[in-house]
Amino acid sequence: MNNRTIQVLDCTLRDGAQVNEARFGVEAATAIAKNLNEAGIEIVECGFLKKIEPKDFEPGRTYYPNPSFAEPYLPQKNENTWLSALMDFGRYDVDNLEPYNGKSFDLVRVSFFEWDLDKDVEGFIKKVMDKGYRVAIQPMDTFSYSEEDLMKVINIANRLVPATLSMVDTYSIAAEKDVDRVYSVYRQYLKEGIRVGFHSHNNQLNSFSLARHFMEITGKDNKSIVIDASLFGMGRGGGNLNTELFSEYLNRLNIKKYKMKPILDSIDSYLTKFKQQYEWGYSLPMLYAGLYGVHVYTIAYLCDKPGMTSYDLRQILQRLDEHKKKRYDYDYLDAVYDAYIEEQKSKEGIKQ
Repeated sequence: MNNRTIQVLDCTLRDGAQVNEARFGVEAATAIAKNLNEAGIEIVECGFLKKIEPKDFEPGRTYYPNPSFAEPYLPQKNENTWLSALMDFGRYDVDNLEPYNGKSFDLVRVSFFEWDLDKDVEGFIKKVMDKGYRVAIQPMDTFSYSEEDLMKVINIANRLVPATLSMVDTYSIAAEKDVDRVYSVYRQYLKEGIRVGFHSHNNQLNSFSLARHFMEITGKDNKSIVIDASLFGMGRGGGNLNTELFSEYLNRLNIKKYKMKPILDSIDSYLTKFKQQYEWGYSLPMLYAGLYGVHVYTIAYLCDKPGMTSYDLRQILQRLDEHKKKRYDYDYLDAVYDAYIEEQKSKEGIKQ
């Protein structure tokens, strides 16, 4: 008997917040959450929990010092809907997190990087759980983890038993074989009952195909899963899997019965306007960010260099140190750029 669940998590108000500095405005932030809830999206991520002073909170900005600050903007939840927020390990004072009261976030997603595993990630996550929240564990850049470090994450999950352990394609580097590799480890060692999540970025225009592949391989094990998406693909750099695309796909397969009108109304009323103001989605620079696993801030910095062509960018990215390209060390980038320019000048001189 197939009793697995497939849930969609819409992260427009959280991942999309990296496009507009979370300044959606009260009307849009409230309406988007309400519409996604009405559409039947199972998990609606409403923003970030950030280490900011309460006096610095801006209504309509989806950065929250504590869950209670989000309450005025949250919908009356459907029975099967969870509201969520994300917090970054080391960037939030979890000791000050308000206890769960059922009025705001049901789920807190905790993100961290591979290099954080030598710190007390487990203790941090446990404190969130002890406050009464469901938790999803979000290991950033999962597809770069060694099997040893994947096992560290799995062991944390097996001890804490969160709602979900995700695989996160932070730099849009994943291909199907990478999803297969990580899932094979999860499949073998992750405790039964913990769902597996998938969060992609669409720099290489493969979020939809990877989501379908993820559904297929987890379906062989009857594994319950959560797939992240955002309205109009709104998200930093290449953006994300499109909620409207994936929800329509699940409807056509008769897996789901999402109501499309509230989803499309959100896009027509708000997302198309944001797209006119802010840039996200496919571009040559974002393609190369994905192909070479480079932080989008690195791409933005290099693209601002005078006369930078797509070919120049590609050549420079090939020269970046494997361990430095995922962080934005601007002095290092300047040195690599200057060396490349001098080399090009030298070649031009020889031609003359």
